[in-house]
Amino acid sequence: MRIHFERTGGFMGRKVTFDLDTADLPEQELESLRQILAEANFFDLPDNLVTRPVPDEFQYNITVTTETIIHTVRTSDAASP
Repeated sequence: MRIHFERTGGFMGRKVTFDLDTADLPEQELESLRQILAEANFFDLPDNLVTRPVPDEFQYNITVTTETIIHTVRTSDAASP
């Protein structure tokens, strides 16, 4: 499984990215990550959770790639619970 995280926006408009290949994780951490994704129902979330743009807020793109699915969710500070 691979995870790509991207944060954009904010006051400075600076882009931050992070890529994780779970093949590099210890089994216990991988299992914790799988549990977090399952509890969040990540693969059932809509592609876009942003309701309306807000000036200077952060926006996030999170892509999880498995052997059978690629799912990206776009969200923002205002869309977070």
